[in-house]
Amino acid sequence: MPRVSINKKQYMVQDLAGWIVGKIHTNGMKQADVAEALGITPQAFSARLKKDGRGNPKDAFSYGDLLTIFSVLHATDEEKLRLLNL
Repeated sequence: MPRVSINKKQYMVQDLAGWIVGKIHTNGMKQADVAEALGITPQAFSARLKKDGRGNPKDAFSYGDLLTIFSVLHATDEEKLRLLNL
């Protein structure tokens, strides 16, 4: 089923969480490493990546958090642009 524009933000947030997890594994890191850079516990970071009770992805990262995550995970300019355009 194609992605509908009415659910664009929901899909983009879901894509962001998937991208973060993929980059963590690609870089040989752990979620605890990114959590430490954000100044939160690994459990809090994991909870931010998960979906809420209704199956909708959370929008739990602030702009500053995203900049830190992009820096730690060595995001390219193209990846930043794609992920920040909600």
